[in-house]
Amino acid sequence: MSTRSRIRGAETSIASIRERFGGIDTPAALGGLLAIIGVLALISSLVAAGAGALTYQVNAIDLDGNLQEMEMVGVLLATLVVFVAGLVGGWVAGRMARFDGVMNGIAAAIWLLLLVAVFAALGAWVGEEYNAFRRAGLPDWLGQLRADDLTFEVIVASAVGIAALFTGALVGGGLGDAHNRKVDAALTDSVATPRS
Repeated sequence: MSTRSRIRGAETSIASIRERFGGIDTPAALGGLLAIIGVLALISSLVAAGAGALTYQVNAIDLDGNLQEMEMVGVLLATLVVFVAGLVGGWVAGRMARFDGVMNGIAAAIWLLLLVAVFAALGAWVGEEYNAFRRAGLPDWLGQLRADDLTFEVIVASAVGIAALFTGALVGGGLGDAHNRKVDAALTDSVATPRS
């Protein structure tokens, strides 16, 4: 078999595999979701424990349901943490999915947003003690929008947090996909290189 036909065969093989296994990979997206939650919990607890006088505000409403004053530094720090968590979760989803990393990174972020919505709904209908995200100090963007004394700053902070999550997941999914494409290129090269 000639080198050219071997390369063409490898490229065709990878293209057909991508067509067969590409798209949304639910287990990969759920793996990304778990990575996002794990990174959020870990970094949030480390920042909260080590920040000292530095305010860290992932939510505008405290555990008692009282609206807190939003501090710019705390919101920016929380936004950075959410971005990093989305980045890691997107990367995990992109690597696990093998193909369409960006799409699967975004799917992981959508899963997180759905969980936030579910726990916000539980908090509204059953009782705030069932809003696990707020109680764990995880983002409760949708639950805090129900506050009686809701402010424009809270709405903006929630929107910025969601945007940071999706931006991080998109970039992370792209990084995971880029790694997988390097592997594909290496496989194609190994097929193209004749054995001695």
